[in-house]
Amino acid sequence: MYEKNTLSECEMVTMRCVWNLGKDATAFNVINMLDEDYGLVYKETTVYTFLTKLKEKGFLDTVRNGVTYYIPRISEKEYLKKAAKQYLDFWFHGNVAAAVKEIMEGEKLSRKDAKSIREALRTCTGDGAAPATNHPQPVPQNLLM
Repeated sequence: MYEKNTLSECEMVTMRCVWNLGKDATAFNVINMLDEDYGLVYKETTVYTFLTKLKEKGFLDTVRNGVTYYIPRISEKEYLKKAAKQYLDFWFHGNVAAAVKEIMEGEKLSRKDAKSIREALRTCTGDGAAPATNHPQPVPQNLLM
């Protein structure tokens, strides 16, 4: 289901700047980061509009101490999880396997990535056992004597 508290692309990159800046998230610092890290050059008033909309949507709080500081009301990890869930529900009707298959189609995994995915699957399913394979397991040497 689509929620009205989703972020536009401009708001998303603005939030990423706020998350990355931490306690130093002022409009001035966000403007600089947008330019330096993302190559996005916006007028000051445009960035103020993004920040105001983010506050109205409940993503930011402000504290005034000479200048206005922007404080996230949701962590980047929380937002990513929420956004991924919305994407999964909307495009794949909650079917994780279908989403992974679509994302991975035509991709080549490194051994490191494949191992990481297997470990994540074991964690998610609560299965501490090694994944089943169609290959016979070697007989331990001490049983051969």
